[in-house]
Amino acid sequence: MNTDVDRVVAHLDPGPGPGMTEGAHALMREIITAEPAPAPRPARRRRPVLRLALPGVALATAAFVALSWLLPTGPGFGPGPAAALDIREENGYYVVEVKDLYAGPDRYQEQLRGVGLDVTLRLTPSTPSMVGSIFPTSPTDHRYLDEIKTIDQPGACEKMGGCPIGVKVPVGFQGPAEITLGREAAPGEEYANVTSFDALGEPMHCVAFRGRTVAEVRELLAQRGLAVHEFRDTNPYIDEEAASRTSVPDSWYVNGGYLRAPGKANLNVSEQPEESDAGGLRNCAAPQGS
Repeated sequence: MNTDVDRVVAHLDPGPGPGMTEGAHALMREIITAEPAPAPRPARRRRPVLRLALPGVALATAAFVALSWLLPTGPGFGPGPAAALDIREENGYYVVEVKDLYAGPDRYQEQLRGVGLDVTLRLTPSTPSMVGSIFPTSPTDHRYLDEIKTIDQPGACEKMGGCPIGVKVPVGFQGPAEITLGREAAPGEEYANVTSFDALGEPMHCVAFRGRTVAEVRELLAQRGLAVHEFRDTNPYIDEEAASRTSVPDSWYVNGGYLRAPGKANLNVSEQPEESDAGGLRNCAAPQGS
């Protein structure tokens, strides 16, 4: 898997599914070294609890249909007329292709158990850089499962979560395993896997927005088809509940942000600029746009 420092893993919202174990979260924090996505503080209205994310939606290649996902499987197990997965065996590995990205977890489990795999597969709506990334962990001893291999898309990859098109699970794998894959969000669906919107593969990557005013950043977002959804005051001395705001003065300064849903961005802001925002860029070799 891609271990680029820019491969920060985002946070999981427990809403769409059971999510990951606390042990898996701790494991992710040890593995990921880049800056994590800003987590919104709790507020009265419904807010997601952001946790470290795992990747995985399909990237089109000559061998695979767009929005399908490949994972190793056993011999002769086809998808069937209404199957959510296409499972087959190749060279000592199980390979599985996701045929229905929006199926419920139970449908995946039924097929995986049917070929003897003690594997839990979850697909979660993810921001652009998280679509297509995959992260397998053990729910019992909370480790990354090296024996489960990702199949990477050929050529260069310009996404924080990497560009895998599948996973290879050894025949005879005892399990258990949890594999989370990030998929594109359905219309009206909020992201469960998120990261900073200037990470590699995100819309504000290499845009010098940090330390600029809300008015300036609002314009930069609009140029990329994004609108401000909500603000979070990063002043450490204010009440947790008061940190979440629907509006702030245009003269305030932006020090971070992430996508909440397609076309919607949340901004981390402060009344005074932060010294660490000097230059406005992070995780970028050269500025692109202004």
